[in-house]
Amino acid sequence: MLLLVALGIVFSFTERAESINDNPLSPLLNYSSISLPPEHLPYYFYNNKRVAKQCRLDPLCPFKDALQDLSACWGYEKNCDPGKRFSYPVCTKADSAWARSLEAAQELFWKQADFGYVKERLSELQTLCKATKPGDSSLRCSSHTRFCKATNLYLDLREPRRGHERYKEDFIQKGEIGGRCRLNKPALAAEGEHKSPLQSW
Repeated sequence: MLLLVALGIVFSFTERAESINDNPLSPLLNYSSISLPPEHLPYYFYNNKRVAKQCRLDPLCPFKDALQDLSACWGYEKNCDPGKRFSYPVCTKADSAWARSLEAAQELFWKQADFGYVKERLSELQTLCKATKPGDSSLRCSSHTRFCKATNLYLDLREPRRGHERYKEDFIQKGEIGGRCRLNKPALAAEGEHKSPLQSW
């Protein structure tokens, strides 16, 4: 009788293990949300270390090939090796009016029209409205507020003021933009030097 009970326990455990193995494994992440050309994936994983780690641990991750070299970077990142950047401009001659050498011309182009421009704007970011606790609003901008990153701010557009003026600068009135953060009013006012109407619109 004891033998039958033991065999029953072993068989039920084996059946349970087989039924678990019959269920397909589910991936650790939703990889369908990563919709990039294959050549861009190493750059994505360089900037998303947590996702790269999950993919490395996940046997169902379809991007294992992209994890081979995680030193490839776009060029704007703080620790990006210049030799591993996505691309670098190649000049065949330099105009002495704006660059003394080929190297200077390439570097100038990279800083003004490539990821070097992004790197410089990111280095200028300053917090103009600071969140006091998680979930609050925030506002970070580069010099002259040319680029800003805002979280949890609101715009009240229920009563827009329309008129025949081509370039209205008072479209948003006091109380129609805001959130929960400590605003540095002097810093925000100091960044308005390059303000102009959006003429291309």
